[in-house]
Amino acid sequence: MQAVRLGVIGCGNMGAAITRALVEKKILQSETILINDKDMDKLRKLGESTGVSVASLDELMARSNMLLFAVKPQDFGTVAGTVKGKISGHMVLSIMAGIRMAGIKEALGGDIPVVRAMPNMAASVQESMTCLSFSGMETLPVEVKNIFGAIGEVMVLEEGLLDTVTAMSGSGPAYLFYLADAMISAGEKNGLSRERSEMLVRQTLLGAVVLLNQTTVGAAELIRAVASKGGTTEAALTVMDKAGLKDVVENAISAAKKRSEELSAG
Repeated sequence: MQAVRLGVIGCGNMGAAITRALVEKKILQSETILINDKDMDKLRKLGESTGVSVASLDELMARSNMLLFAVKPQDFGTVAGTVKGKISGHMVLSIMAGIRMAGIKEALGGDIPVVRAMPNMAASVQESMTCLSFSGMETLPVEVKNIFGAIGEVMVLEEGLLDTVTAMSGSGPAYLFYLADAMISAGEKNGLSRERSEMLVRQTLLGAVVLLNQTTVGAAELIRAVASKGGTTEAALTVMDKAGLKDVVENAISAAKKRSEELSAG
């Protein structure tokens, strides 16, 4: 495909994170990125910090060949109505939760190539897990993988699995934050100051994630490695098993998937 000229529509946390990562990692040159948002102050700050150009929607549409829709899902209809009819040779990328590719094509009025992405909030530290589905093209261009690779790891899969992805990696950071909060509270109840408890939990979770990411064995094997028979870890895990924590996690993820399906159905 031609050299990418990216138009970013919506510069909230995720749109801004992607823009910054693209510039910082030199995936795209700043002069090839145009940004637009209804919040002019936010737009000005992002432009000044990255060197990308602020543009009106008309200018953005005329000067770009790839569009990244990063607006809130409830705002998409209004934006689509504005740019509909100005799509000409554009590839459309979307990080809008709950709007399927068929709906994007219908709103923009044409059989256009569309990529739907599901990143997570770790995009702000360029450690997102982003899943991609695409339509209207035979293969996913490497340029698109590079764009989302700027904020972390990328996985390509069928759109029908994105509701599960939303429940797993999209909402996933909150599950670990929930666990961290519970561990911090437990530390306080058992005599630690809040500050010390937070430091213990932050470094413990960081070390565990790095270890899990670097080892060739699975999580279950790592649990067995640390849980000596009759030891402290086994005592804690026994309480978790008796409380049915695995079932709670499975049920929670299933509930998140169901809610994602409901939102996608409108």
